[in-house]
Amino acid sequence: MAQFFEQQVWVETGVKYNLTKKLGASLDLTQRYGYDGLGTLFPQVSFRYKVSSWFRPSIDYRVVRSKALDGSYSTSQRINGNLQFTYAKKRLEAGLRVRYQYSFERISAAYDSEFDQAWRIKPSVQYNIKGLPITPELSTEFFYNPENSAKGNQFNRIRYYGGADIELKHNQRIGVGVYLDQWINGLPRKRLMYSLSYSIGIATSKKTDKKPSKNLRDL
Repeated sequence: MAQFFEQQVWVETGVKYNLTKKLGASLDLTQRYGYDGLGTLFPQVSFRYKVSSWFRPSIDYRVVRSKALDGSYSTSQRINGNLQFTYAKKRLEAGLRVRYQYSFERISAAYDSEFDQAWRIKPSVQYNIKGLPITPELSTEFFYNPENSAKGNQFNRIRYYGGADIELKHNQRIGVGVYLDQWINGLPRKRLMYSLSYSIGIATSKKTDKKPSKNLRDL
């Protein structure tokens, strides 16, 4: 806690299934490891609806297990409401995700925008390289604390991401990347995270099997 810079490794695995042509469901598990081993673990179920080619609202529900300073784990629950906007032209795709997250139980007494109530705004851009199954991506996410408190009603964190997704056979995808969290309007704290994710889409036909699986980070 006395350090202003820390590192973590994030591991994600997930599966998605198209319930209808417009409604999709997914289930994934995220594990976050720090200097003292597993720090956070949460399964998440998501439902996504395709309103149009450029707009997809979704809702997530997760149960979070987080390690305290004494080594014990506490549990909280969280719901995310997401609005995903996408603009694609040829191989370039730009996106904007607006998320409001609501936590049923606070993990700690101190506010944490990762787990407590927060608005999150995330613009992103990715490019599909011709002839290669690799899609590089860059994004920046802004965290806003909506609480009416001494440090509330302000942005308190910025998260940068750079990485790439690799398409595999049978609608499988591997993602690798690096996140950098930078706290603002408070202590000059930073956190570097190395991310590895794997997802598979369960196809309902040969036609859908050819479509790439959506990145877990967009859920």
